[in-house]
Amino acid sequence: MRKNTFIKALSILCLCCGTSVVSTAQGEIKPESHSRSQEALNQEKSNLEKLNVQLRILEMEAREDALMPKPDVDEQEEDEPVVISPNEDVMITKVMGEYDVPVYSIEATLVPASDILNALSASMGKSIIVDEDVDPMCLSQPLIISILKSPLQDILEIILGTRGLEFTRNDNSIYVTSLSKLNVDTASEYYRDKGAHLYQKTQIKFPSDQRVVNAYFALGNYYQELGFHFLALQEYKIILDKYKNSPLKKDALLKIGHCYDNLKDPENARKVYFHFIYSYPGDPLTDEALLAVGNSFQQQGLYTKALDIYDKIVSEYTDVETVMLAKFNAAKTHEIMGDYKNAIQSFLLARKKCPVERLKPEIEYHIGSCLYLLGEYQDAGNVLGNLLETYDEEKFTEDAGFLLGDCFYKQDDTFAAFQMYKKMVSEYPKSDKAPHGTYWLGKCLNAMNMHESAVNVLSEGVQKFPNDWYTTRMALEIGRCYADGGNYRAAYNVFDSFVKQYPNDELRIEALLGMADALFHGKEYEKAINNYLALIKEDCGENVKNYSFNRIGDCYKSLGQLEKATMAYNTVPGKGAGGG
Repeated sequence: MRKNTFIKALSILCLCCGTSVVSTAQGEIKPESHSRSQEALNQEKSNLEKLNVQLRILEMEAREDALMPKPDVDEQEEDEPVVISPNEDVMITKVMGEYDVPVYSIEATLVPASDILNALSASMGKSIIVDEDVDPMCLSQPLIISILKSPLQDILEIILGTRGLEFTRNDNSIYVTSLSKLNVDTASEYYRDKGAHLYQKTQIKFPSDQRVVNAYFALGNYYQELGFHFLALQEYKIILDKYKNSPLKKDALLKIGHCYDNLKDPENARKVYFHFIYSYPGDPLTDEALLAVGNSFQQQGLYTKALDIYDKIVSEYTDVETVMLAKFNAAKTHEIMGDYKNAIQSFLLARKKCPVERLKPEIEYHIGSCLYLLGEYQDAGNVLGNLLETYDEEKFTEDAGFLLGDCFYKQDDTFAAFQMYKKMVSEYPKSDKAPHGTYWLGKCLNAMNMHESAVNVLSEGVQKFPNDWYTTRMALEIGRCYADGGNYRAAYNVFDSFVKQYPNDELRIEALLGMADALFHGKEYEKAINNYLALIKEDCGENVKNYSFNRIGDCYKSLGQLEKATMAYNTVPGKGAGGG
């Protein structure tokens, strides 16, 4: 979908630069309710009809101005027109109009629409492709048309509109279809894009008309929706520069702040928000601007300043939703700072009078997360379990499910953890938390002495998530599963392969220790001693060194070499000659 919207945005840019290329590529269908999609489609149709009316009014005024007597001026030379006349009943001429945009004139008497389209195709050097579902009779019926110097967009709308057809364009072709072929979501996009093209057309044809400010504002909104925040910023800035008395100036100023936020420019964003607050002190949107300032501080890591702003909103403003959002964002700031107790208190305040339904599952998730981070695993599990039973907000039910598995595991309820991880990995195989769930699913199986199943799950995880943070942890855990199952030779081979495959990984020391332990438990004591001695020479930390000396003592003791065993034991602080 992003690729298609990018193509559409580039096409609109081409119009700004004076070309006539228009592209409305179809994208993937998003799963939305039919009623909401139909409502959006009807709204876009209504907006387009209003735009057409406004544009016709401007064009009528322009024609009236053209009929007014003007002082004599030297006539400018016009380019020689290109004439295409496939038969005596149709003639098309093409000349370059204002802004180097080609315009066409058509005279046709009782000519099939398909013939006119073919002639246009030859004139502009583009293919016209008619969808196979369009009835051939629809374009074979004759038309009488007389059009003077109009852009291709207008001509196609006239010819195809009389037949109830629509079209989309790209650089090389024009695709003709019917709205019945378009799904509701795609049709809604189609009408919105046509509206954007009309705004561009208005800006080009009537640059001095004060009403064009609406076109700049609408185009800014259009670009912002597509994620092209720099382009949106330019449209809003034009309103501030050229239309200083427009009622839209205030809204454009606030949207400029949002653009800077999206462009990761917090300093300029805050300058704009403060400018808005000082310029419109009594405006209902000043609390929104102040909230944006707090969010900007938070995103930049200036947490104390962010909390000061949120506290100011709570104490000085009365809008319920804004105050709740300030409490909510303050809670998230406390959570980021690691102040989980204050975070929970703030989340509870936000939850108490939350008018925004979509935020409720997020609030519950954060409360559960903070309780988990405080080590209150049972309380965290209760909150997260209630979230899963009450809400169907996929993003937070997904996160809550994986975290609930962690809560069970931390409480040593291995079977419940296993069931939760298995459920979540199955339902959300493409989640960014799926590797986490797979790893702990394997650990649960291993803890339940289902070592072979654990190895299978972890091996599949390594193959499925080859570049994830958990990949090496799953690979190492496979060795532990073999060791816990008593297959020490297989465990040694896994740890050995790990060291060779991941020589610079942070878990390398654990793998080397696993190799030595596998040899020890496999009663290969002399090889184990060599591995422990090699490990001691590594930068492995005091705990690992002490553990290794103790194991070396155990090895010598098992070999009957008690003097060497005693020397190894005495190297470990707090150990006597008796060993471990």
